[in-house]
Amino acid sequence: MNKSETIVNLAKALSQAQGEMPVIKFNSINPFLKNNYADLGAIIAGTRPVLAKFGLAVTQLTFGEDGVVGVETMLTHSSGEWISDRVSMQVGEERGKSSAQVAGSIVTYLRRYSLASILGVYADEDGDGNKPAPAELKAREENKPVENPVQAKAETGTMTIEDACKTTTSQNKPYGEMTIVGLEKMLSAMHKKLANSDLTPVEKAEVEHKIKAAQMVYNAKVNGEIN
Repeated sequence: MNKSETIVNLAKALSQAQGEMPVIKFNSINPFLKNNYADLGAIIAGTRPVLAKFGLAVTQLTFGEDGVVGVETMLTHSSGEWISDRVSMQVGEERGKSSAQVAGSIVTYLRRYSLASILGVYADEDGDGNKPAPAELKAREENKPVENPVQAKAETGTMTIEDACKTTTSQNKPYGEMTIVGLEKMLSAMHKKLANSDLTPVEKAEVEHKIKAAQMVYNAKVNGEIN
């Protein structure tokens, strides 16, 4: 990873943005693994308004040489601070596609993963066979009650870092007392539960609330804002 000399302002803005990031809708299905994921457009549409609110922007540039194509993703802040990273893949042969088409598919793939990674958003189900079938997912989406955005906002309010730190685990341990490693493991488990479990609307809302709180505490600890 590369970065500007300081990233204090960027880190603070990203922490605030992540606290308001919506849950990205999984709008596509992998034809090979049969797992659900959010495509590049869904990630961009879901995150761009929040990034702009906090003075953040993402630029993704492509590069390639000797049969390798890659993407450099740069997250910038209005202060001039930035972080960036590169990822690349070998361009192989694919039946029915030209080398340019294969390269284009790889670029889109790398952009999607890089964007989700640098922003810390969850955009893929684990392809471990524990997910519900596509028909079940469709039925669940169709039967999901329509939420009133105004009512939901009134009920949840705006979460502060103090609120997030006071949120507790199933063992009644406050998130603020957990280690960074412990928070990482918990976030991973909760994201998997959110993606693969047959949750009721109430249970789903609770998990999403806990993910938001844990992410806020995690970011604050990583950035040195709290111990």
